[in-house]
Amino acid sequence: MRKSFWMVAAVVMAALFALPVMLDAQRGPGKGGNKGGYKGPNSKGNGNNGGNKNSPWGKGAAKQNNLPSLQIEDVKPDGAYEVYNLLPTSTDQPMIGVTADKAYRLVGYTKETRNLKFVTLDMITGALGSKDVKLPSDAPDISERPRMAADGGQLCVVSDQACTIFVDPFKGKVKVACGYDSAVPVGPAPAPKEKWGRGKDKDKGAAPAEEYQVHGGAGGTYALSVLVKYDKESKQYTGSGATLHFEGDRSITLNWSHATYGVPPKDRDAVCAVTDSEIVVLTTLPKTPGAFGSGHNLYALVFDKKGNLKEAQTDSEHTWHGGNTVRFTLSPDGKFIVAHREDGMYQHIIKRGTFEQVHKCDYIDPCVGFSPDGTIGVFLENNTPQLARVKAIKLDTLETLWETNITHKQAAGDGNDRMFTSVGPGATVVAGIFGIFRGETAESPSWLYRAEAVDFEPIAMSYDEGGKYVAVLALDRVFVLDAKSREEVNSIPFETALPAGTLGEFVRFDAKGKKLMACARNKGVWIIDLSTNTIEKTLPPVPGTWARAMPDFSGVLYSQSKDEGGNVMVQKLEGGEPERIYRCEYKDSMAVCYWISDKCDEFLIAERDIGEGRLFLVDEKGEVEIAYDVADVDPTYVGDTAITGFVTKKKQAVLINEFSKWSYTGINCTVISPSQDGDSVETSFSAVFKTEELPGRSTYGATAASPFFGGLFAGDERNCKFACPAGVLDVDVGKNAFKLYAWSRQPKGLAAVNPKGKEFFVAGSSGLTTYKVK
Repeated sequence: MRKSFWMVAAVVMAALFALPVMLDAQRGPGKGGNKGGYKGPNSKGNGNNGGNKNSPWGKGAAKQNNLPSLQIEDVKPDGAYEVYNLLPTSTDQPMIGVTADKAYRLVGYTKETRNLKFVTLDMITGALGSKDVKLPSDAPDISERPRMAADGGQLCVVSDQACTIFVDPFKGKVKVACGYDSAVPVGPAPAPKEKWGRGKDKDKGAAPAEEYQVHGGAGGTYALSVLVKYDKESKQYTGSGATLHFEGDRSITLNWSHATYGVPPKDRDAVCAVTDSEIVVLTTLPKTPGAFGSGHNLYALVFDKKGNLKEAQTDSEHTWHGGNTVRFTLSPDGKFIVAHREDGMYQHIIKRGTFEQVHKCDYIDPCVGFSPDGTIGVFLENNTPQLARVKAIKLDTLETLWETNITHKQAAGDGNDRMFTSVGPGATVVAGIFGIFRGETAESPSWLYRAEAVDFEPIAMSYDEGGKYVAVLALDRVFVLDAKSREEVNSIPFETALPAGTLGEFVRFDAKGKKLMACARNKGVWIIDLSTNTIEKTLPPVPGTWARAMPDFSGVLYSQSKDEGGNVMVQKLEGGEPERIYRCEYKDSMAVCYWISDKCDEFLIAERDIGEGRLFLVDEKGEVEIAYDVADVDPTYVGDTAITGFVTKKKQAVLINEFSKWSYTGINCTVISPSQDGDSVETSFSAVFKTEELPGRSTYGATAASPFFGGLFAGDERNCKFACPAGVLDVDVGKNAFKLYAWSRQPKGLAAVNPKGKEFFVAGSSGLTTYKVK
């Protein structure tokens, strides 16, 4: 009987790969009374194999030489959600603005829609979102990579050349203060891989012939626009004055000679202070014309509220370090300057007017920033070889208000980066390009948002059981979207981003939708509390493969390697040694669990690579409830090549299999009855396609049409839908047919199917998109 069986199996494989079907092999009696019946895929064991009416390849296969091709329907997007990181990569616009409870970053500008795009953070809930702010009709069409000033608060300053715009990212309000200056050339926008914005350190030793510097004021409420003109022949500044724009409808011209008093430091926005009675502008000028790397004069220019120069304050006794002048800064109340004398190693806090050195600093580029009212400064100090101290100082009294510690890498980057971008009201919040933390005394920062700035790369995704929310596991964080509005409702960053190329095993909601469990292969398991936006528990990597969450969140189920015994194990979340759910009986084989009941009391398990079918429904004690009668069925269809499956209410096992040969791949569905009377395989059908036409892979499948292991599926034993990289694989058991709803035939991303079966989400490198399914 074994010999007869394998002869027929060879016939089946020939049909799969478009070879002539030879069905004249002698068939022996089936096991368990299946008299005269071939107990192979799609056979119903009816004792009548004449004409092979119930062939696994469809009725009438004896008259056909080919398997049916996989039917593919290309679908169009229904809606999209773009995913951005609050923290910038090296080529992103870097400035982050903060209020007491919110943060934001300008992502870019879309010319077609005239929208400024911001990514936003609610620091109370931890939710990341995005906001499109449309420019009004009186605004010029700006470049796609405008500059956002540092020190943004409720408002921010966005500029390009002379064009200066005040934006409220949360209310979507825009005030255009100034357009482009047609008399001045507009420089080329940075290339996509260049650092964004002006003031790169590599340019500090020279001055362009003509360019605008727009310095944003505290909280984004005003901006100083300076046209810098420089004659390379005479090595002199030839321009004059500046324009001070306010977020209302007012602008003031400030008058001074650039040749006499120089221009504001290029790399800092905090160079202008506005008080009730005066305006102060910080400027520097090389003592030797053109010698930008050597000693400078430092000036504090004091204007009345009409823009007339009242006094040019300077320190005639000292020379200022030319290599650092681009970083000198002025407190927003105009009382203090942070600058570097040429006879010292560091910048220090200087009292404006007297130029008295009131506080010594011992860190390169020590000024983190100022509170918007200018009364508090935040500074860096050396602490240990590993840590820098961050300290908030009340400037009038030099009283320390709070201090904490960060790494030197966070404090200084590579020595050329601007690591800090804004300080919130009362210095209660500090934003850097590496994260946002509270202004409070602690041994280490109390993080409001922290993650590594990486390009968005999703590695696992799932709906909740109600189909209302979508969870995405990415390299830098886990976040949750409202499936209907596509708004982000939760965001939980990892302290350290996962490395590129990490494989996601799963992300899953609990039954109440209050928690998430996420797993990345060889990296760890995380339990996330959505009510607090925190990682509740972190577990070590799962010591195996085929991992899936226990539905009650009691642990993680996985398969040991063959060398370890190939058993199905569960690692409980409370810790302890892993517990065995199923003992693999054969050496050099592996047991895999394809399905867990909602009550965690039943498991569908197959032993693979034995040479015969071994499929069981096992209870929570490891006892076999049902041994499916598949020993004489080609193991290709009952476990060896399965990539996902489930158990029906009638205890039928539904397996989705994938197998390949030469340049073709076959997808198969086999439904197995719990019956022990010889009629075990109720139906089995397949579809085939050229492997190269659907490149990609799922968790354990080798093509873009292969369902993800352990993901939620929609439907039942008659019709079910599985998410796969290309979209959704629709399996119609009643019609013995497959259909692939494809968003892409060369997908770069993941998909998750709504449990209601009407839509699926796709996560790609740029964002998330919804597609409808018929």
